[in-house]
Amino acid sequence: MSRIFADYIGKAKQILASNWTGKSTKPAPSLYPHQWNWDSGFIALGKSHYNTAQAILEIETLFEAQWANGMLPQIVFDPKELGHYFPEPDFWQTERSPHAPRNKLTSGITMPPVHAIAVEEIYQNARQPRRILPFLKRIYPKLIAFHQYLYRERDPKKQGLVYIRHPWESGIDNSPTWDIPLKRIKIDTSLPDYTRRDLEHVTDPNMRPSDADYDRYIYLVDFFRRCDYDEDCIRKSCEFLIQDPLFNSILCRANESLARIAEAIDESPDLPQSWTKKTSTALQMKLWHEEHGIFDACDLITGELIEIDTAAGFLPLFAGAATREQAQTVYERLNSASFCSLHQGNCFTIPNYDTQKEDYDRHNYWRGPVWININWMLAHGLKRYGYTLKADSMRKDLLQLPIRFGFHEYFDSFDGTGYGGDNFSWTAALFIDLVEEFYESEEIGFDLKKSVKKIFPGSQILNSGQERPDAPPEKLGAELMKSIRSMRDHYYDTKRGLVDYERLRESPEFQLYRILTNGLKDFNPGQLKGRKEKLAFWINLYNTIVVDGIITLKIKNSIKEAPEFFRKIKYQIGDYLFSPDDIEHGILRGNVRPYFRLARPFGPGDPRRAWILKPVDPRIHFALVCGSRSCAPIDFYDFEKIDQQLEKAASSFINSSEVLVLPEEGKILISEIFRWYEKDFGGRNTILDFIVDYLVDDKAKDFVRKEHERLKIEYLHYDWNLNR
Repeated sequence: MSRIFADYIGKAKQILASNWTGKSTKPAPSLYPHQWNWDSGFIALGKSHYNTAQAILEIETLFEAQWANGMLPQIVFDPKELGHYFPEPDFWQTERSPHAPRNKLTSGITMPPVHAIAVEEIYQNARQPRRILPFLKRIYPKLIAFHQYLYRERDPKKQGLVYIRHPWESGIDNSPTWDIPLKRIKIDTSLPDYTRRDLEHVTDPNMRPSDADYDRYIYLVDFFRRCDYDEDCIRKSCEFLIQDPLFNSILCRANESLARIAEAIDESPDLPQSWTKKTSTALQMKLWHEEHGIFDACDLITGELIEIDTAAGFLPLFAGAATREQAQTVYERLNSASFCSLHQGNCFTIPNYDTQKEDYDRHNYWRGPVWININWMLAHGLKRYGYTLKADSMRKDLLQLPIRFGFHEYFDSFDGTGYGGDNFSWTAALFIDLVEEFYESEEIGFDLKKSVKKIFPGSQILNSGQERPDAPPEKLGAELMKSIRSMRDHYYDTKRGLVDYERLRESPEFQLYRILTNGLKDFNPGQLKGRKEKLAFWINLYNTIVVDGIITLKIKNSIKEAPEFFRKIKYQIGDYLFSPDDIEHGILRGNVRPYFRLARPFGPGDPRRAWILKPVDPRIHFALVCGSRSCAPIDFYDFEKIDQQLEKAASSFINSSEVLVLPEEGKILISEIFRWYEKDFGGRNTILDFIVDYLVDDKAKDFVRKEHERLKIEYLHYDWNLNR
């Protein structure tokens, strides 16, 4: 693991330890001194990577305050911390409800149900999952009861969408989405007196909800207590009843976790699975706003969608609830200047509100800044639908924001400045989860006895078939490129950097390609004309032999399953054999010794030296596909456009999470590709010059240029997991 990540993992753990009360974790030491509902879910998820016992206690402590009707309260108050927050138990007066616990002090509302997701992560991340089963059996009925409460009390018409009855229940308190329904509430002189305490803990009151908003928050709380928290009474007269895409998407995704937990403890998953299907369908059908390309909240008072677009409208991706067509439309909206597009360079993704709107506010709570928890869910959603390049870009932002600007509650979407509570617990917890995911393959490693296949007694020639193509040898190069382009069009997702190996294996396009490769035995590479044509041919052939090898050897998870993969799979071309290493290091790199080898690919007198390409173009390293997540995303290279394509490949790679500039630390973290092929880039100083030329973030560019000589370089772990 990179030293900088290890150091900040330590800081994140220290924050969580400082905020730990012995049974639960404060979200922030002064601003939020009690236990918060969905905060504890995210905190437990982060702790699951290193302290299973505390992660379990975090969840169980929260559920000790569960109401008899199944509701899980937004806040569980610590009696020792009373007097520092508003509203506290004396204002909530939850003792009016027969369902409220008598031995716990709580609020009278709930929050998004992330808890089943956290519980599943605790189980999956435990070193000995079987020892966690008693916890799963204890917590499962409580999780079910919470979801049953939501579907029973908050979805009276059985539509599959539950409603929230207070902005605080959404988790995104002063979102612009709530402006219209809140303004509908008329405040009169009967509003109880109150004093805000949140403004005592911030430097700028403009970063918090307005007094007008707070009046309406308190109006609703007063209304609930006048109803004695009876859901029927509240439902009949409440002026704020909203079917929120964020809340329902989290509920839908949590149902999936509930079903898997049920299976782990030998319970039937039928109920949570039925909830998943119903809510997923309802999200698709009722909350989808085709014209806006986003999911909007529905105001149950008016029966209309609230056409205010925030990042909450992207959350159905997290649940897998969007159709493929909806997901593509959402992606296009999400990956736009409104929400900071891929490699835009002057912003961090994804701000909570459309940056193009007049009332966008980069400093104000849920009206513009970047929130780690929302983006954590969105990154998982994008990855779920295969938008891995955008997910990777978001992960880069989520890693660098706490390192550069501190573990804050939220961050400026343009300059990264941290706002709100400092030493914020879910920022620390989710940072740990992000780094652990980033280094997952390195830490888990490979069990050589179980995972490494005894594939290679020697070299394996992939084009050893007897069936020859119809194309004559002089046209084979063009036919091969045409075939590779066809496979690209049907089975490579160049936007997402993925290959659909399963469909490709059985496809007619791949079968035709394999026949064409048999013709390489009669092909003379000397007939290729011009540097560009040669460059395109060898890059495309390299990328496709790697895909061919993965399919032929039935690799499931990582190239590491096949020892010496890049040296021992081969194509016969003319009278000679070429492995991926021969193509990369022998031809494209000018017969240079690979970083991992003791000798050059082609020795003196080797006839293959006739096809060496010089000088080396270092951009090839962002075009050659190794079938792994950290290597270049796959594409087809057209010799007529190859220079522009290589420029695009270099820019995409350098502005991905494979290059991380940290001015506050005086460091730059870069892919191991730059270490392995330092000579191709001209050495350390020239590597930095190369990177500067492609950086789109002007501040990062200026920093690297200015600190060129003093800049410390660290290398990022290379992820060899398959790019499925």
